[in-house]
Amino acid sequence: MNREPSRHTLPFLLIALLGLAAGGAAAPPSQKANPDPRWTVEDVIRAETARDWTLSADGRFAAWVRSRIAGKGDDEKRSANLWLSPLADDGEAYPLTRGKHRVKAPRFSPDGRHLAFLWSRPLPDAGEKDPAGQLWVLPLRGGEPWPVTRFDRPIADFRWRDDERLVVAAAESRSADERQAKERADTTEVVEDRERTPPVRLYGVDLDGEVSRLTENRHWIDSLSVSPDGRWAVVTEQQSLSFGFDGKTPPKTFLVDLATGTLTERFADGRLRPYKVRWAPNSRGFYLANEFSSHPIYRTATVTELHFHHLESGVTEAVDLGERGLGGDYHPTADGVIALVADGVRYRPVLATVGGEPPRNITGTHVRNLDRWALAADGRTVVYSTSSVVSPPQPFVAQLAGTTLSRERPLVELNQRWRGKPTGRREVLRWQGALGDEVEGILSYPLDWREGRRYPLILDIHGGPTGTDMDRWSERWPTPNILWRQQGAFILQVNYHGSAGYGLAWAESIANRYYELEIPDIEAGVDLLIERGLVDADRLGTSGWSNGGILSAELITRTQRYRAASVGAADVEWFSDWGWVDFGATFDNYYFGGPPWERVDHYLAKSPFFRLTEVTTPTLVFTGTEDRNVPPHQSWSLFRALQQIGKAPTRLVIFPGEPHGLQKIAHQRRKMEEDLAWFDRYLFDQVRETQPALLPDSPLAALLERATAARRGAAYGRQIGPRLIPEAVPFRQLQVARFEVTRAQWAAFEPSLEVDPLEHNLPMTGVSFERAQAYAAWLAEVTGEAWRLPTLAEARALAAAAGSDGNTFEHWAGYAPNPDDRRRLEARLGAAFDGQTAPLLLSVGSLPGHGDPALFDLDGNAAEWAIGEDGEGVAHGASADRASDPRTDSPGEAAPLYTGLRVVRNAD
Repeated sequence: MNREPSRHTLPFLLIALLGLAAGGAAAPPSQKANPDPRWTVEDVIRAETARDWTLSADGRFAAWVRSRIAGKGDDEKRSANLWLSPLADDGEAYPLTRGKHRVKAPRFSPDGRHLAFLWSRPLPDAGEKDPAGQLWVLPLRGGEPWPVTRFDRPIADFRWRDDERLVVAAAESRSADERQAKERADTTEVVEDRERTPPVRLYGVDLDGEVSRLTENRHWIDSLSVSPDGRWAVVTEQQSLSFGFDGKTPPKTFLVDLATGTLTERFADGRLRPYKVRWAPNSRGFYLANEFSSHPIYRTATVTELHFHHLESGVTEAVDLGERGLGGDYHPTADGVIALVADGVRYRPVLATVGGEPPRNITGTHVRNLDRWALAADGRTVVYSTSSVVSPPQPFVAQLAGTTLSRERPLVELNQRWRGKPTGRREVLRWQGALGDEVEGILSYPLDWREGRRYPLILDIHGGPTGTDMDRWSERWPTPNILWRQQGAFILQVNYHGSAGYGLAWAESIANRYYELEIPDIEAGVDLLIERGLVDADRLGTSGWSNGGILSAELITRTQRYRAASVGAADVEWFSDWGWVDFGATFDNYYFGGPPWERVDHYLAKSPFFRLTEVTTPTLVFTGTEDRNVPPHQSWSLFRALQQIGKAPTRLVIFPGEPHGLQKIAHQRRKMEEDLAWFDRYLFDQVRETQPALLPDSPLAALLERATAARRGAAYGRQIGPRLIPEAVPFRQLQVARFEVTRAQWAAFEPSLEVDPLEHNLPMTGVSFERAQAYAAWLAEVTGEAWRLPTLAEARALAAAAGSDGNTFEHWAGYAPNPDDRRRLEARLGAAFDGQTAPLLLSVGSLPGHGDPALFDLDGNAAEWAIGEDGEGVAHGASADRASDPRTDSPGEAAPLYTGLRVVRNAD
C-alpha cells in the first residue's frame, strides 16, 4: 500500500483544516504589491520570514514556518504559522495553521503521513493558563491536529522514532514544593538552585498520546537526536547550572538505548562537546559539530569542526572542511555530508566525506549566496534560501546530483510589499587593518548614489565579537540601514579581528587585546572610503547593538570625528560586567585574561567609562531592563556620565521588560524611529518631529493642508498668465494634481464654458475619455510640463492611498445601501432635483479622507479617467453616485455625469 501523501489529498486536507477553531488554514488575502518605492519603518518591522524548513523523506513536500506581524496595539506580535509546499513543478504553498499561536520545529513522520510540531495553542478545554509549547500532530490526509502531549511544562525538544512513536525531552513534572509555592503565589527565584531545578528527561509518546518514561537521568538534557532506525538517541546533558557563566563543568554526551533507557557516556575525555548531532542515513553512526578553541577552559572564540562517530567501533573521525570550518548548516547524505563552510562574508557549499579527502565545491545558480538549506532523506531534494545585502531572501527547491544543484525553482514569494522598492548596490571590500592583516567588509551604497559625489557614512558594527557581517539580507530593527541609505548614506560593515568566518587564529586574535585590533580595523576602512572620494569626512556616524555598541562606545572615546552615535546594549566598564552577566566569567576571563580582582589595571584600562570626558559625539543610548547579556546599569552609567560631563548631547531610551534582543514590536519600531530622528538631527542636519501632535492621516491634517492649496480668489489652482491650471503635489514618483480638475480650471481650456462662480470648485464631470486626453495635452503644451492622464496602475495606487471618508453614495445615505435601496433613493433624488445635473457632487476637498493629506478626493466625488493596459479609457475610483463597498452595490461604472479627471506627470 502506498502510504505517502499525494498532491490529490491537499484539497481535502485544507477543507478539513478550515474547521479548526484557532488554527484554521484558510488562505489569507493575497498581499498587494506596494507601489510606493520609498522604504518605511513599517516595511522593515513587518518583514515576513520563512524558517524551520523540513522535507518529507521522499522529497515531495516541504513544511515550514511563515512568520509575520499580526494584531494591533498591545496584541501586536509576530505570528508563526505552519505552511506546506508541494515540491512538484506546479505546486503551491498552503497554510496549515493561522492565528496568534506560534508554531515551531515541524517534522515529518518517516512515512510522510503526519507532521509533528510544537504549538503555543492552549490544549483543548484547558484554558489559557495551560503551559504553552506542547507537541501536536497533524494528519496530512485530512483531519484536525491534536495534542499528543499534555505535560505541565513546555516540551524542550522532540524527534520521530518511527511512523507511530516520538521521543520528547521535557522537564520533570512539578514537585510538591513547586505546587505549594504556586498556591502561595510565591514568585521568588533562587539563582542556580540545583536542588529545585527539575531534571530534563526523555519520554516516549505515541500518536494516541500514551506516554512512557524512557530515562531517569539526574540532570538537564538540552539536545536530542534519534537514529533513523529508531533504536538509539544521542543526548547532551548539562551537569552544572553555572556552566554558561564559568565554563568549568562541561556537559556530558550519552548514547541512549531507546528500548531499555540505558545511557552510555561517549566522549568522556571532554575534548569533543557535540552539538548539531545528525545521524547517517544507515544509522551506523552520527555526525557532530564541535566548537574548537586553543584555550584549555573557555570555548569563547572558536572554529566549528565536524566529526563522524562510528557507533559500533566507537571511533571518531574528523571531516575535513578546511581551516575555517563549518559556517552554516550541514546534512548527511549517503556519500558524506553537504555543508555550508565558513568563507568570510559568504558561505561556501561543499560535499565532504569521512576519511580526510578535501571537500568538493557544490555548483549551482545561487551557491555564492546560500543562507541555509534542508535536505530530504532521498538525498536529492534540497530546499534553500538565497539572499544578499541588496537582494531579499527567496526560498528555492532544487535537485542535488553529486556536487551539482540544478532545476532550481522559487517556492514562495515573501514580502510582496517590497516589490518595486530600490535596494541599491553593495561592494565587498578588503583593506589593510591592524597588524598589517587583510580585513574584509561590505559597503552598501546610498540608494541615490551618483559617481563623483561624497556622502555621509554610518558604521553598522556587528555583535559577538564572534559575529560575522555576511553578504545576506539583514534589514532588521537594530540598525535601519535601508532607511539611512535612502537618506543618502553609505553603510560600512566590518569583519574586524575577532570575527567568525576567517579561521581560529583570526577569532582568537583579540584575547587579551580587546579593542586593540578591532578599532584600527574599523578606522582603516573608514579612511579608505574617504581616500576613494566616496565619503564626506565631516559626516561620519557609528551604530551597533551588543558588541557593536561596545565598539561604538570605545570608538567615540578615541576620536572626535564622529558626528552621531547609536549605542545599543553596550558595556562601558568591565568590573561589574563580570558578575552581572550570565556568561560573565567565560567572556571576561577569556578576553581580559582573568577576573577583575586579578587584573585591576587591565580592567580599568579597557573600560571606556573612564575616558568619557573626551567624548563630544552626540550619543543615543538604548537598553532593555531585563538584559542579562549586557546589564542595563551599563547604559545608565554611559548616559549619566555624558549628561553630567556635558560635552556631548545624549539620550537614554529604556525598553521595559526586554531581554538582550527586543521582542515587543512597538519597541522594535521605537528603536528604529529613535535612530532615524537622532541621525537626522546630528548627521543629516534635519530635525524630525519626535512628538507630533497632529496625526498625519487625520481630517485636521487634511484641513490644514487644504489651507495651503494654491488659489486665485476662491478658485483652486495656480495661475499661468490668464489661465488657471491644477496645482501639483508630490506623490511617490509622480507629481499629481492636488484636486480633480475643477470647472474653473476646465474653463481655461474651453473658454466657451460658462461657470457659475458658486461652482468654480466643483469637479468637471461629464467628460469623455478623448476630451480628458485633449485637456492633458493642452495643459502640457501651455506649461511645458509633461502632464498626462494616469495609467490604471497609477490610478489604483492613488486610490489605495485614500481612506474611506470620501464623497460616495454612503455619505449621502448614511449607510451602505444595497442595490434595491439605492434604486429607491435614486428615484427620490430624481423627483427632488428634476433637471439638475449631478446633485451629489461636492466642491473638491470638501471631505478629506484619512489618506495622503496633500491630495484630496481620492476616495470619492468624481470617478477619474485612467489609461488601461490596452490604451483604452477606464473610469476608475469611487464616485458620489456609487457605493464604495462592492458587496452593497451592483457592478458597473460611475454615470458619465459623475466622471471627471485628475492629471499627473512624472517627478522631475
